[in-house]
Amino acid sequence: MKQIRLYGILLALVSLFIYYLHVHVFVSISDKSPVPLDVIYLFNGAFSLLTCSTVLYLSNQQKYNDQIGFLYLASVVLKLVLFFLIFYRPIFKTDAFTNTESVNLLIPIILFLIIEVILIRKLLNKNSHLKNES
Repeated sequence: MKQIRLYGILLALVSLFIYYLHVHVFVSISDKSPVPLDVIYLFNGAFSLLTCSTVLYLSNQQKYNDQIGFLYLASVVLKLVLFFLIFYRPIFKTDAFTNTESVNLLIPIILFLIIEVILIRKLLNKNSHLKNES
């Protein structure tokens, strides 16, 4: 439970830093996105926290120890499907979608995937070392 809180705090701090940097460096005031960036960041951050917490919980269960990587891949697919379902109308039904809006949409998605991979890789490496010591 302590490790989940640590990952949650780390994820929140990195998310806030990336959001602040993204909004103040890359996005001009005149950019009108079909979906506000804070909603995109909130969705990605919440799903990343849920994914990392679930993987951390399952890593403590011996039964799922060998399938964690596959479960993570399934969660990535689920995240993309949910993103598509939730944001289908505002994003995919707009008439004109500029390159800037596309990049602003992809930045949080890619960054949160990178953060998830780093945290889960760290967790899997830790489990691998514990397994080798046994």
